[in-house]
Amino acid sequence: MQAAILQGPGKFTIEERPIPPIAPDELLVKTKACGICTSELDMWLGKAVGLDFPRFIGHEPSGIVEGVGGNVTGFHVGDHVSVWSEGKSYAEYFATKAAFAVKLRKETPLEEAIGEPIACSANGVRKADPQLNDTVCLVGCGFMGLIMLQIFKARGAGRLIAVDTRTSVLNLARSLGATDTVNASEADPVKAVKDLTDGRGVDIGVECAGSQQTLDFTGNIVRMEGKLEVFGFHQGPPRTVPWGFWNWMAFTIVNGHVRSSHIYVEGMRQGLGLLEAGGLDMKPLVTHRFPLEEINKGFETAAAKQEGFVKGIISF
Repeated sequence: MQAAILQGPGKFTIEERPIPPIAPDELLVKTKACGICTSELDMWLGKAVGLDFPRFIGHEPSGIVEGVGGNVTGFHVGDHVSVWSEGKSYAEYFATKAAFAVKLRKETPLEEAIGEPIACSANGVRKADPQLNDTVCLVGCGFMGLIMLQIFKARGAGRLIAVDTRTSVLNLARSLGATDTVNASEADPVKAVKDLTDGRGVDIGVECAGSQQTLDFTGNIVRMEGKLEVFGFHQGPPRTVPWGFWNWMAFTIVNGHVRSSHIYVEGMRQGLGLLEAGGLDMKPLVTHRFPLEEINKGFETAAAKQEGFVKGIISF
């Protein structure tokens, strides 16, 4: 099979590798799509320190079952699945524990059913635990922020405020259910959000971008005794927070990430169920597709994040 191997910053090579064998509790899956994850960009850009190369990555796959381990029940050859993967999915085939796979309807587009980021987003909303009619502000409306927006809406949130610097994604956020949008490059975003909430602030502020700037901003728009969720993936240098102010405001601080495999899969099952029920629209979010041999171009495009880009996938 062909597989993309990250040899070092900025350089994937396509190699011929054997199709992986499967254990009795595993599935062999023929890959149809694998999302390019923001968490992988720092590896490709050379910003992640202490990594060994080469690396066989790719952890947002979906595909069709080609082989079933002897101890596996509930799956058959030909089933369409989305998988929580630990890597090695930028390849024509990958092996996975059956417990990490969720079966899909045959009519569900596999390029849209990339379960790992859907799981992260669903679990982020579950951890925030919105109450009926809560006001929610999503700070940074990239791919996962736009998934979360839709799930917050499904969970009964009231006012949904989307903050970003790109007009294209703010327009998309509006079409997916945002009641208000704020372009942080055109107006004071703190003042704008406070004006929208009559000076009170939001019940839940979700920091989705993983930067010091967005972390600072989110802390300034949450109401007293509201929830501040850190969902962005914070890599690089340590962050600083005004703990005295956050303490005084009596925020509930929520870490939006999970690491337990069974919770990942639980969130994936719920999110994909919402997708198949029509409550989650992924079609406008998958904006760029690249064949495996163009994976370097795919990563370049994902890193640039220009207007119109939301999510890139490797499409098989």
